[in-house]
Amino acid sequence: MKESASVAGRDMDLIDTHCHLEAQAFAGDLPAVAAHAAAQGVTAMLAVGVSPVDFPAQRDAMAVARSEGLRVAAAYGSHPWWVDRVSPDEAVDALDRVHAANGAKLVAVGEIGLDFAGTADDADRQNALFVAQLEWAGHRGLPVILHEHKSADRLLYWLRRRQHAGGVVHGFTGSLQQARQFIDQGLYLGVGGAITHPGAHRMHRMMRELPLDALVLETDAPNQPGHAHRGERNLPGYLPENLEALARLRDMEEGALLERINRNVHRLFGDL
Repeated sequence: MKESASVAGRDMDLIDTHCHLEAQAFAGDLPAVAAHAAAQGVTAMLAVGVSPVDFPAQRDAMAVARSEGLRVAAAYGSHPWWVDRVSPDEAVDALDRVHAANGAKLVAVGEIGLDFAGTADDADRQNALFVAQLEWAGHRGLPVILHEHKSADRLLYWLRRRQHAGGVVHGFTGSLQQARQFIDQGLYLGVGGAITHPGAHRMHRMMRELPLDALVLETDAPNQPGHAHRGERNLPGYLPENLEALARLRDMEEGALLERINRNVHRLFGDL
């Protein structure tokens, strides 16, 4: 594994608020991936689910990461890409089961949301799947982890019309105006590897202008690698690169920035 140009070795509490530990890309070396994250200064992570079929593997992967000294909490949910395989009732039943399970440290519902990148001929089914899980989370006071792809306006439509406890817009690709509307709804924005790409000028402008009180750090590992790792799988241990990029954009010292970011994480998820 490549070593990250990171803040490893400093007394920092780096929290990855979005990674997929059960992903097939980590099947062969998850203990080493978790150990690498710890060596790079990552201390905690939120393991985010995508489908009920994968929830058992997700729990097993979380146990592996904990065995390497990481603090790990869970978010469970059915991703919009699974809309052909998971009905709203099945998604809610799965959430009921994990919520009731002994030892299930459920701190959020996700990854849920809407993805209208294609023809969106399944938009009605996506909306139904999303709203069922949004309502389930809202009734229990749990934040949500939102997948947003060409769907910001529709997500905002539902957030304004349903009880919810805030959450994170993960991998946000919308406009500054939409970002501010999500923030007005009590949502945070996840800062991932996209911020490290030199050509991401629109993203850079947005990250300079948005309030720090609305940002959290994430990797989406093994997906969405940063500039230094293009064409590779992403790792939770690359999280320091996202912090460094944001610190440069905000002209802040990394430690002071991380302290602000971690306040947001704890405000949203409690003590991960």
